[in-house]
Amino acid sequence: MKIFIIILLMNVISCSSLPNNDYQQKEVLETKSKSSHEQSSKKMIPVGVWEGISRSGAEFKVLKIMPDNQHSLTSFNIASGMQSNESVSFKNEDIECDEFNCRIYTVTANENLPLKITLTKFINEDYLVTEAVRLASENIHSSSYKLKTTKSKTTPERFIAQETKKLQHLALKHKNERFGYWSGVLEHSNEDELNFVTLVYQPKQMAILTVYSPGSSDPIVMSFNPKWLQQSNGELKTKLKGFHFASQITLRYQSRDMIDGDFEQRFERYPERLLGNGNFRLYRVKHSDDYKQPKWLQSLLKNQDNFK
Repeated sequence: MKIFIIILLMNVISCSSLPNNDYQQKEVLETKSKSSHEQSSKKMIPVGVWEGISRSGAEFKVLKIMPDNQHSLTSFNIASGMQSNESVSFKNEDIECDEFNCRIYTVTANENLPLKITLTKFINEDYLVTEAVRLASENIHSSSYKLKTTKSKTTPERFIAQETKKLQHLALKHKNERFGYWSGVLEHSNEDELNFVTLVYQPKQMAILTVYSPGSSDPIVMSFNPKWLQQSNGELKTKLKGFHFASQITLRYQSRDMIDGDFEQRFERYPERLLGNGNFRLYRVKHSDDYKQPKWLQSLLKNQDNFK
């Protein structure tokens, strides 16, 4: 009988020392969760190139994530015809990612102010971006824009290679007239995607209106004859020839160096049917040797969020 009791006690003690199933499952779950968190913290922005337009400052942005760990975000000034730009650089150790966002910590190009760039996955390989700068006054200035992936040369690279000689020639030739090389931002109504637009306007020649969409390597080119322009109430209107992006535009010279305008696309057989419309703002491109933004233009570009 004593032997039986001893054996029974040994079995009870042995069973009580084993972890129960609930505890084991909890431990496995915590381990997996911790492992998952560690893996997510190691996520990085994939190698690639993205581009887009920021309304604030009228800047064309190019983000490059390179395999050699030399990354950059370059801001091309659209009002200058891409002649003026500034770039911030960063490395892998300046990037933090989780399952929702990636955050880049660096400093601004000119004043070395703290800069935080937050990237949120949007559609496919595109990003929604928010830049936040801590100013010397301790206030935070932020701006947002979209970036689209590009597999070819960026729009600024192609534009600079193809147009620099022409725009500098026209900038010297037409400084105070309505003619010249004009550069700006265009947007469709009811859409938040911005486009880069240029107008090459010379006397006795077909004027060329070109629209560049971020992420696309194929610009849209349209033209009009200056003789087609019709003036009414301080506005110039004309039909457009070429790609079916817009059938007519309206130009309003707000100053010697700025044009506001809008465009419409109507069905050719039924002109009363409006297919699309939008607006744009153009700035006179000046030669790189004497390019300096006047104070009124600097202030205007900083407040571009108010122009829609």
